Amino acid sequence: MLDVINKLKLKVIYKIPMTLKLRIRSFFSKNNVPLVLSNGLKIFVAMAADYGNLGDVAITEAQTSFLKDYFPDYEIIPLYVKNLYSLTKLKKVITPSDIITTIGGGNMGDVYEGLENQRRYIIKSFPHNKIISFPQSIDFKKEKNLNKSIKIYSKHPNLHIFARELKSYELMKNSFKKNHIHLVPDIVFYINRTEPRFNRKGVIICLRNDLEGVISSIHKNSLIAAIEEKYQQVHFYDTVINDFSTDMANQKLEDIWIAFKQAKVVVTDRLHGMIFCAITKTPCIVFSNSNHKIISTYQCWLSDLAFIRYIKVFDIDYILEQINQLVQMEWKEDHEVKYLEYIQKFDLILESLRK
Repeated sequence: MLDVINKLKLKVIYKIPMTLKLRIRSFFSKNNVPLVLSNGLKIFVAMAADYGNLGDVAITEAQTSFLKDYFPDYEIIPLYVKNLYSLTKLKKVITPSDIITTIGGGNMGDVYEGLENQRRYIIKSFPHNKIISFPQSIDFKKEKNLNKSIKIYSKHPNLHIFARELKSYELMKNSFKKNHIHLVPDIVFYINRTEPRFNRKGVIICLRNDLEGVISSIHKNSLIAAIEEKYQQVHFYDTVINDFSTDMANQKLEDIWIAFKQAKVVVTDRLHGMIFCAITKTPCIVFSNSNHKIISTYQCWLSDLAFIRYIKVFDIDYILEQINQLVQMEWKEDHEVKYLEYIQKFDLILESLRK
């Protein structure tokens, strides 16, 4: 009887719209938007990461730092994912001169529909405010879900959407024809963590184990065994962690960046595994995932870096050969990451924020 009751409860829960679930969760959150905000100019960082995806945490950190650096006269206020639907309070204090930014990343789509619902909610709730969607990858599996976003986005008169790689840019241009669409790098490229430098040892394996992963368990285990057989020091990291709170965000990021800087090579199939290698100047072997964001980011911004190798075909002997080349690589001037060029691209974001 108890099993029947539990199944009925689950059915009821599943039928509750995601937006309503998030509103209920937000109502009981201890971190709601403060009732009193300053009377000065404000920029909000909506959908800020308060969960253990260090790629999204790095995006939140980079986006916040970018805004603080270029808009010192503005108060920069995070609106975290868990309490975003407490925006009824925000509506009472926000002014038309305030700007709302939504977090960059890979959540524009229906794979992570809860976050897409939050973006839709923000766009619908604040039609009189400029909204800047920081660099995103788009991935809708169902046309009806894309059409829902198109309908909502298109009604906003001052919505600026930034793609972080070419494939997403093309998809956004074709879909959101009434909005302002631009192409810039992932905002994490704003961060430079090449210093301090460390003596490098061993190999780090940073492979995903979720719905975006495309490497089979058999191939993954065979690769790990081959790497462990050849290299004495092999360490395992992931950009997703369980023990996380916003208070420890900066420390968790520094921990993984230092770990990367202490490795001779990182082997990964995570987009921000690859980007963390770029900003720490760490040799990297990268595989693709279930969508276009890794290959398109690599082709758009990183293909000229000799220390980052994109692997098209999974062949263990070839992969080991590439790792060996990176381990023995002598650094040259053309291996330098073009931080200045990346930052110059962000001028498009500044232009949209200021005009």
